Amino acid sequence: MESVIQFLVILATLAGMIVLALLAKSTDEANTNASVVYGVLAISVVAALVLLFRWDKKRIQDEELKLRQRVDARIKAALNYKHPVEFYAKPTQFVFLAFLLILSSGAIYFGAHLLTNVPVTNWFAGSSFLSGGILFSIASIASGKRLIRRPVIRLDIRGLAHFRFGFIPWSDVNEIFLQTVTIKGNEAFFLKIGTMNKAFYQTRLPRWLRVFHKIEPGGLSLALPLSKQDAHLVEGVAKGYADYADAPTFEKNVSRKLVEELSALQTPQQRMQRLQELMVESSEEFIKRRQAISRAYVVSAMILILGVVGICVGAWITSK
Repeated sequence: MESVIQFLVILATLAGMIVLALLAKSTDEANTNASVVYGVLAISVVAALVLLFRWDKKRIQDEELKLRQRVDARIKAALNYKHPVEFYAKPTQFVFLAFLLILSSGAIYFGAHLLTNVPVTNWFAGSSFLSGGILFSIASIASGKRLIRRPVIRLDIRGLAHFRFGFIPWSDVNEIFLQTVTIKGNEAFFLKIGTMNKAFYQTRLPRWLRVFHKIEPGGLSLALPLSKQDAHLVEGVAKGYADYADAPTFEKNVSRKLVEELSALQTPQQRMQRLQELMVESSEEFIKRRQAISRAYVVSAMILILGVVGICVGAWITSK
């Protein structure tokens, strides 16, 4: 449905541009009848876009409500039975890995072609394409091998097992929340896990992947190549199992701190005032941590973009 909406928006925008161009032409030619017709068409296109955006907004709200209802029902069922829950990668993830492998193979071929020329004049471009192609080929093959017929994440009452970070017991977890990153309308999901020993779990990653995780503040960032419904389901089940296992999560520590401080106060006015202060402090801390994570993501994305641009610029310079 989102693709259809985007196509309709593009189509209406192009139609509006054409109508405006015809309106300007008819106005210059002093053609009153044509100007009126094109003016009505322009207003109709604008009205259609407004109605389309309003309808799409309501559709998104309805889908979010239905999604939350389905997720809540499945979370309740999973927590009632206390059975292990496994989530597998969505099919489009394997299509993306195959596409990445094809591009990497092309980069390897192009790099090898530049390096095998005699004399070698494009050594920088050739080595850049060759090394980049090999790196992304290894990454796509390794990711595909880990995901084919294997769960992305497995949750039970003992802990969670991620396809990259391995098993993490609930006794090491102090924070759980779902992070959503939207890139050109496509959503990527990450389960943020705060742990007592972040460095220990990072050693389970390949060396080339540790760099991106080390510069990111907070806990571990567990990639979830899942559907939106499954990603939210992972968050809900993880929080439920962590609470059942009495994990020392941030929310539970705040609740205990709140109960201890309020019980020490005598009057209801003092308790209400202290409750408001603690809520403000918790909200400010929550915002600071999310902002730090967002800044780290932006920095990582900029480094990746600058690296790709640098390779292209270097290839262009050396080809002169």
